Amino acid sequence: MRRLRRFIRWLSLAALIVLVLPIVHEFALENHIYNSPGERISTLLGYLRTISEIPHYRYVLAFAAGLTLGISIDAILAGAEGRNSKRFTQLADRAFQVRESIQSALADVNRQRDHASPSLLAEVDSLMVDMRKAGIPVPFAPKGTELEKWLEMASVYFSHVGPLLRDGHVSQARAVADLVQMRLG
Repeated sequence: MRRLRRFIRWLSLAALIVLVLPIVHEFALENHIYNSPGERISTLLGYLRTISEIPHYRYVLAFAAGLTLGISIDAILAGAEGRNSKRFTQLADRAFQVRESIQSALADVNRQRDHASPSLLAEVDSLMVDMRKAGIPVPFAPKGTELEKWLEMASVYFSHVGPLLRDGHVSQARAVADLVQMRLG
C-alpha cells in the first residue's frame, strides 16, 4: 500500500509539473527569457517547447491529470475502506466461531437446560457489543426469553450476518441485521 501511495504521489507530481510547464513556457515567452538564458535553462525551455508542440497535447494532458486525480481519490478511499474491511473480516470470523460454539453447545445432550457456559454467553455479548460499535444492528433478547432460545437466535443472526461481513458487503449486512433484529424483536 505504501508503494502505491508513493507511486501516486510521484505520478501526481509529474502531472502537476506537466500542467505547469506550459504556463512557465508562456511566461518565458512574454518576459523574453529565451533571449538571454543560461545554457541549462535554454535546454529545459527547449524541452518545454518540444512537449507543448506535440499534437493533441492538451487531450493527453487532460487525460493524465484526470487519471492521476482519479487514482489519488481511489487510493484515499480504498485506504479508509481497507482498514474497515479488516475490522469487518475479523468480526465475521468471530461470528463464525461463536456460531459454531453455540451450535456445539446446543447439540451437547449432557448439558443441563438453561445452563450455558458463562464464557459462551460472555463471548456472544462481547461480539454483539463489537458489532454494535461497528454500526451493525444487533438483536436484543426479548424479556422472558429462555437462554437456549436466545442462543439459537444469536446463532441464526451470526449465520446471516457473518458471510456478508466476510465478503465485504457491509451495507447488505446492516440491512439483513435490521431484518433479523425486527423478526427477533
